[in-house]
Amino acid sequence: MRKQTGLELDEVNYAKEPLDEATVKSIVAKAGGVAAVINARHATAKERGWGTSPPDAATFAKAAAAEPNLLRRPIVIAGKQAIVGFNKTAYAKLGK
Repeated sequence: MRKQTGLELDEVNYAKEPLDEATVKSIVAKAGGVAAVINARHATAKERGWGTSPPDAATFAKAAAAEPNLLRRPIVIAGKQAIVGFNKTAYAKLGK
């Protein structure tokens, strides 16, 4: 997907294609950690206290592969960077 920035962007749509643990780990790494990608409003995240104390990447990847709604949306991959959730400021910084 090429947007007005002229950058090559990939949108991850887990509703169309389920994510495996390796893909979730990659997204977590590119986004800067579990805290950057977790949907803290999800029931599982609330039950486990992950909103305030996120788990390690492996634990989260296993849970998110089984329940992808633990990841915020949208997920946009731009090279070695991932933006998870709507973040207008991060989108504006792409390519700068």
